[in-house]
Amino acid sequence: TDPIGTDLCGGAGCACSNGIDDDGDGLVDGFDPECTGPYDDDEGTFATGISGDNKDPKWQDCFFDGNSGAGDDGCRYHTDCLYGKLDQDHASCQVTQACVEFCRARTPNGCDCFGCCSVRTDDGETIDVYTAPDCSLDAIDDEEKCPRCTKSTLCDNPCGECELCPGKEVEDLPEHCGSGNDPGDPGAGGAGGQSGDPGDPGAGGDPGDTPPPYTCDNGATVCTEQADCPSGGWYCHLGCCIVIVE
Repeated sequence: TDPIGTDLCGGAGCACSNGIDDDGDGLVDGFDPECTGPYDDDEGTFATGISGDNKDPKWQDCFFDGNSGAGDDGCRYHTDCLYGKLDQDHASCQVTQACVEFCRARTPNGCDCFGCCSVRTDDGETIDVYTAPDCSLDAIDDEEKCPRCTKSTLCDNPCGECELCPGKEVEDLPEHCGSGNDPGDPGAGGAGGQSGDPGDPGAGGDPGDTPPPYTCDNGATVCTEQADCPSGGWYCHLGCCIVIVE
């Protein structure tokens, strides 16, 4: 099948969905924590590579929907909430149910809906950083490139104990993790069971395969590659099938 995002990133598809380790770090597409989603055309940083994306200085929409335009996702979140300048109970930090239903299912493990992600560092510490254009795992200690942020508690996807998350790889999982959800289990629900799901993702994979050592919370289907998620509407990101915008 054609790579995801050929309409946005050209005939080869976007860097985060072309099946290539574009930045040479040994991690491909959705298993590279610096990929924010299938339409991300920059595998080397948290920038999306899409012109103008997520750069509004005052209001943030759904960070992970592949476009920077507000109004199509029900989200309008003040950037002062993102940087902790406003309390989470401030009116500008409130999130509509429409935003939650649209964006939560598209948000990767360990992130909130507006681009604030909990990143595991090499020394095992977890810090919350805004996935700014110049931010990368190599620059995670640079607070100018990777601004610290405050995650929304109203629209987020917390990093589960046995889930893969930014900077958290298989070798970082606790020893008791390992049962996993079988990618071929038809009973696994879609991306947190949020409304608007385009279909049941529990169709891929071989039921006889040994399940991976990681799991996906909230009923999302575990994947080891894109083929474990149904084509058309799903993306294998950090080991979980999440909803994408077509």
